Amino acid sequence: MSCKLGCMALALTVAAAWTGVARATDDSAKGAARELANEAKRDFDAGRFEDAGHKFQRAYEVAKVPTVAVWAARALAKCGQLVAASELYRQATRLSPNDLWLGDVQKQAQADAEKELAELQPRIPRLRVRVEGAAGNDVEVTIDDVKLASALYGAEIPKDPGRRRIVGKRGGDEVEQTIELGEGEHKEAVLTFKAAQAEKPAIGETDKPRVVQEERREELVTAKPVPPESQLVAASGRTQRMWGWVAVGVGAAGLLTGAVTGIVVAADSGLRNDCPNNNCPSSKSDNANTYNLLRNVSTAGFIVGGVAAAAGVTLLLWTPKHESEPQMALWLGPGSAGVKGVF
Repeated sequence: MSCKLGCMALALTVAAAWTGVARATDDSAKGAARELANEAKRDFDAGRFEDAGHKFQRAYEVAKVPTVAVWAARALAKCGQLVAASELYRQATRLSPNDLWLGDVQKQAQADAEKELAELQPRIPRLRVRVEGAAGNDVEVTIDDVKLASALYGAEIPKDPGRRRIVGKRGGDEVEQTIELGEGEHKEAVLTFKAAQAEKPAIGETDKPRVVQEERREELVTAKPVPPESQLVAASGRTQRMWGWVAVGVGAAGLLTGAVTGIVVAADSGLRNDCPNNNCPSSKSDNANTYNLLRNVSTAGFIVGGVAAAAGVTLLLWTPKHESEPQMALWLGPGSAGVKGVF
């Protein structure tokens, strides 16, 4: 429908409506409202939707008929005010016939309102506001400076597309979040508050227990710091190297013991004569006992010394290298052996 035809149709509709209320409204009010509706239609066809919406709504306040409500809703929808437009569509579908209803024009407007409302609904964004860290009754929430009822916290709220500013206040605490809503989007704003601080002690009470508790907590935090990985590796390397040198020392002592007792056995001709081929007769028990003891000590010394020395060398070879490695040395003396160093 062209702008001219549309204006004529709307003018006829409004004029017909005002004919039925001549007794309730004076001629000046009827003429002003009729002209306002015609101007609104011209603004709508010219793309001036904001001006058209304001004028249609003013005309609707005088003439509560579906035709004016539908045109006002269309203008608001063009301006992005989808929530207000949906409410006007709903009002148009719920209006009851009155003195302004003539013919089937208003019934057709109600059918149009129901259809256009169904098409508009999926375009309306939904916003959910959730409060964390505080009781809902303790927090005041506003969306674009409009207070939100606490009963609606956590529920989806229809909002117009665009940027929405959500602010939550609890006493002196304030949490703010900004969300951009597009047509048909469902988004959530979470307002997180810090845990409430403990109340101060009453007059006359002491803060000493609290101070002591805070000091103990600080000691627990600072007494056992987590060492860096390099320090852990270094400590492990020092321990392994220490035990490596200890094992080498034990091995050296065992080998030395075995060697000394072996030399004593080999050098003692009396023992060799009394025990030929390492077999001692029972008649010479003292010599046999001495010989067997020295022989066993020598054998055990070589075994223990060999195993310990091999283990110590293995530990030393596989010790992680570090700048602060312990300084150790193996020493041997007449009839003795050991390890010295700084760990």
